[in-house]
Amino acid sequence: MQNIHFIDKSFRATDVSKYHLSLQVFLKGFSFSVLDGERNKYIALAHYSFSRITSYRTLAKQISEIIDKEPLLQNDFPHVKLLYATANYTFVPSVFYTDADKAKFFEFNQELKAGEQLSTNYIFGNSSTVIFSVPKILVSLFTERFPNLRIYHQSVPLIEELTLKSKIEGYGKRVFVNLHPTIFDFVLIDGGEIILFNTFTYKSVSDFNYFFLNAIDNLKLSPLTTSVYVCGILASDDLILESMKKYIKNINYFDKPSHFDYAYGLNEVPSHYFTNMINLYQCG
Repeated sequence: MQNIHFIDKSFRATDVSKYHLSLQVFLKGFSFSVLDGERNKYIALAHYSFSRITSYRTLAKQISEIIDKEPLLQNDFPHVKLLYATANYTFVPSVFYTDADKAKFFEFNQELKAGEQLSTNYIFGNSSTVIFSVPKILVSLFTERFPNLRIYHQSVPLIEELTLKSKIEGYGKRVFVNLHPTIFDFVLIDGGEIILFNTFTYKSVSDFNYFFLNAIDNLKLSPLTTSVYVCGILASDDLILESMKKYIKNINYFDKPSHFDYAYGLNEVPSHYFTNMINLYQCG
């Protein structure tokens, strides 16, 4: 996709104390948004795609150059949150979790690689702690530039929003797909409870179909009656979306939350592109 860059004319560096900066990073992209907390209004959003980047060292260099050239990111934001998307994580029920054992919990399912460090978030929506690995080079880059930074796994805003919305609206079984260029989250929720949250790595449309349809089949969900909601940077003619339509009858977009206001220029960005990053603000 093309890069996106929008800053509303109402943005004022002198008002930065009332702004909230959200960042999102994954191997193939970097995004940021700014919420005016006083007006409850998003006034800036940008996204940069890196389709050819294959290493986090190169990614860090590219993001560093963007930050250096972006005047908005030179401001001293008091509230900064970073959403990091990765398939390397483990959920642990909070009654069993201890900081001393987080490495053991994480390595039960995967290896902590050289050059990575562990981070954790508590998720209120399902009373669990998510343990995930983050490349040290990215941690150093962002904490140096944004000293007030807090890092979150991509599951946190997704679970918090889905469990709350499901309880309020009282809907039954629904599938949510949060898509990134090389990974996607598959979530099954029913009555405010997360039945399944899993992340799959893929390289092609056929890879995606294999994991997605396998999950649908193993969970005994009907392709004809199950409602599937998708979010992420996914154009209406995207090949993955087109392939899903061949098998799933009821596909919808999981749009950005309606309880925020958005600067006029942001309405031109498809509503489902940055749902998860926008919901990050609400995470404790």
